[in-house]
Amino acid sequence: MILILAGLAAILVGPGGLAQNQREDYFPPEMLDKPLGTERLPNGNTLVTDAGGTYYTATDAAIMEISPVGELVWLYVGQLAFPHSAERLPDGSTLISDTSHDRVLAVDSSGEILWTSDDWGAGSGSLSDGSHLHYPNDVELLEGGNLLITDRNNDRVIEVDPAGQVMWSYEQLTRPHNADRITNGNTMIANSEENQVIEVNASGEIVWSFGAGDALDWPRDADRLQNGNTLITDSRGNRVLEVDPGGQVVWSFTDLALPYEADRLPNGNTLIADNNHQRVIEVDPSGQIVWSYRNFEDNLSDTLQNPGFEEDADGDGLPDGWYPADLNAEGDAQFLWDGTVVKEGKHSAGGQYQGEGRMSWLQVVRVEPGADYRFSGWLKAQILEGVVAYQISFVDELGGPLGEPVTVAAQQGSSDWVEGEIEVQAPPDAAAVQIWGQIIADGRAWFDDVSWKEAGSGSIPWALVIGAAVLLVAGVAVAVFLARRKSG
Repeated sequence: MILILAGLAAILVGPGGLAQNQREDYFPPEMLDKPLGTERLPNGNTLVTDAGGTYYTATDAAIMEISPVGELVWLYVGQLAFPHSAERLPDGSTLISDTSHDRVLAVDSSGEILWTSDDWGAGSGSLSDGSHLHYPNDVELLEGGNLLITDRNNDRVIEVDPAGQVMWSYEQLTRPHNADRITNGNTMIANSEENQVIEVNASGEIVWSFGAGDALDWPRDADRLQNGNTLITDSRGNRVLEVDPGGQVVWSFTDLALPYEADRLPNGNTLIADNNHQRVIEVDPSGQIVWSYRNFEDNLSDTLQNPGFEEDADGDGLPDGWYPADLNAEGDAQFLWDGTVVKEGKHSAGGQYQGEGRMSWLQVVRVEPGADYRFSGWLKAQILEGVVAYQISFVDELGGPLGEPVTVAAQQGSSDWVEGEIEVQAPPDAAAVQIWGQIIADGRAWFDDVSWKEAGSGSIPWALVIGAAVLLVAGVAVAVFLARRKSG
């Protein structure tokens, strides 16, 4: 029997005079959108943390249990926001890091919440040191009943008792992920934005590390194996690798797109959450995929829909054809379907934002591999700091990115309407293009009159566009843009 609890509905309201809007889930909760955490259970099933919308909307999150034959046997939806991990406990309950709600919780097999960290501090959610969890991306139950929590935006890993008393902490970190207490009592941590994995002892001393220079690119999981080696999920390196104690790579698997977590199974295979490919896979030591789960289906348009943001046929207060992408927003994001600030016509698509991360308008359009395309679009910015820009990113048939995004018409300060345009060639393996209107800034911005059309011959080759795109943004803007887009 599949258990489905109340789904997530988000209401986003613009400032006075702007349209109100309401979103329902874009895909059913049983569809795997964005796998992050994954665990092979003793019964042979696989527990998967589905973080949210494929197209970066803060919707569709769920915890899924999948049988070996691909049958969904248990589902928890609840009121989750960008959950990153789930662990099945010995009593049958499930421990979850509800990341964007800044909490951890446990639910029983019927979906009832057994406890939540919101109850700590007499209902204030505070820990014994007076702090609050801020973007916890992993929680695990330790022997003895304490919890090990990776508290990413507080740049720390903490051990707490069931009442929220901090028993141990390690804080010399930069946006860590997926800490594990290993058999010798030390703690393995993916120190993600230092591009390093470390092992620290109870005194906080680093006793082993891997990652220097360009050895890793944003690792988000590291497990100590029984043979003494370490299994590392190198997310932006699009690979999982095993290194020996001396740091030599002894095994790797690379056919991935922003993987989040990997576990070595008792049979010697490796279970991987292949995030941007919308799948969980099991690979054997030779690199053969011996099991996979992917049920995502989408019908992409062959042409850009609603390029002027004029249509709202379903009456939800949002322009048809465009996804309000706020999954990576770590601040106050309000999407605006604006009838007061326009370039042409009666409406524009805008946003008001303050905080870390980003908010975006996104549309995905099918493309022909190797074909030439011309993009143009107008934007307007009223921002205090940060970057507002269009981005173009080609993806393969599974949704994995092909190369770095191309940035167009980036603005680092307030500006009136500015047009950006470029010609690009779809890579040989491209199946679709993602067209983003990105707000990585504090303030407001608007987008209008976007165009995406097949062009004649003579467009700039994709490899050259990547290099040329850097020239479109000042050096400081590029640094800010790339640093703050590493959400998750």
